[in-house]
Amino acid sequence: MDNNGNSDTVSQSWLIRHFDRYKKRSPWSFCWRITIEGLIVALAAVFLLNLLFHLPGRRFKAATLVIFIEIVLMAPVIETFICQAFPIFVARVFRASFRIQVFVSLVVFAVPHFGYGIASGICAGLIGGFYFGFTYAHWRQKSRWTAFWTTALSHSLHNGFVFVLALMIGVFE
Repeated sequence: MDNNGNSDTVSQSWLIRHFDRYKKRSPWSFCWRITIEGLIVALAAVFLLNLLFHLPGRRFKAATLVIFIEIVLMAPVIETFICQAFPIFVARVFRASFRIQVFVSLVVFAVPHFGYGIASGICAGLIGGFYFGFTYAHWRQKSRWTAFWTTALSHSLHNGFVFVLALMIGVFE
């Protein structure tokens, strides 16, 4: 709580300060750190959702190599163009604030992820959408290329970790 008894202000300012610290990092330091944080937050959310709602497990019937190529190599590049670069470009044309740019990107990213279920929608769509939108919007202020590669690489690393975890727990048939 702050001096006026307002706990929302304190938690909001802590969160703002937390993400402002990322903005002072170099692209690579930013990229790997935000990837790890986003993974931890998403995995914690999956764990809590599973505890609360006992979500059904999904098994995928596809060649493991095909899935790897799709989710680790292709999806991050394609989704960075469609879900971060384009929406943030449009938001910037309309002179939207940084927060609005992140929000617009998050919404565009989250909507298709809800098609795979509530856990995917929340963990990949909302949480991933926030982290990828934040990454792109921040680096776009400096360079399109840096915005693109930090976002796509973070997304690829994230999906790669999830892919390995899925292999370990037997999600693929």
